[in-house]
Amino acid sequence: PDCHIYLLEGLRDNECVADVVSGGDELNKILCIKLASGAKHSIMAPNQRICVTNTPLCSISAYLLANIAMVRDNQTILDPFAGSGATLLASAIISPSVQTVGVEIATDEVVSRDDIRQDFVSRNLSQPTALLAGDAMDAAVRDKARKSTGGEAFDVILTDPPYGLREAFPGAEGVYDGSAALLELIDAMGQDRREGTPLLKRGGRLVAFYPCRQGQSIIELLPSQERLERAGLQLQDTREQRLNSGLSRWLL
Repeated sequence: PDCHIYLLEGLRDNECVADVVSGGDELNKILCIKLASGAKHSIMAPNQRICVTNTPLCSISAYLLANIAMVRDNQTILDPFAGSGATLLASAIISPSVQTVGVEIATDEVVSRDDIRQDFVSRNLSQPTALLAGDAMDAAVRDKARKSTGGEAFDVILTDPPYGLREAFPGAEGVYDGSAALLELIDAMGQDRREGTPLLKRGGRLVAFYPCRQGQSIIELLPSQERLERAGLQLQDTREQRLNSGLSRWLL
């Protein structure tokens, strides 16, 4: 995670030569050396998972979050909106010695924590240190998360918070309205910091997706500078990924 790798893809002979011959254009190729191979994301694709949910995070997106967060061995990783645990699974595949903790408000009838653990076991990975049932906005739940890894703040927080498209289960209605989830998390981090029990270590990284619907402006939706400062955070970068004509998600 500490080095930049640029991937350059050349033309494929079988498909492109015919086009070049028929079109009369010159064939250009790129010669490159393969420096490294990343983890195979297909092994944790939603259709390969034991834990199945209605709105799974795709495996490429889970790896993206983990890579941008610079996940590496011996770190502690928290997902406060863990769902089926895709971000935790990607982190463990990339760096097997990480300690992962997930918090999810849904009950086991909706998101089976046993099935999440089996997803780790079936891939010969260390199971999550804790999979907590509860609301990450509850200070007591955050305290349990910290205690599960020794009581210290986390090295990394990775999350794909709800977009207002939560799986339907009793009590889910009105829990979050999409973009509010991340703002509430940042406010909770500010509260913990004021009380001397920060959720994220100094120099750590919070990497998250953030929903933006048609007609909304990401500039207006982003947390204010004051809000970030209370949580001890500094916004580094944003990138847009369009999901459909009415919804984008931004990587923060």
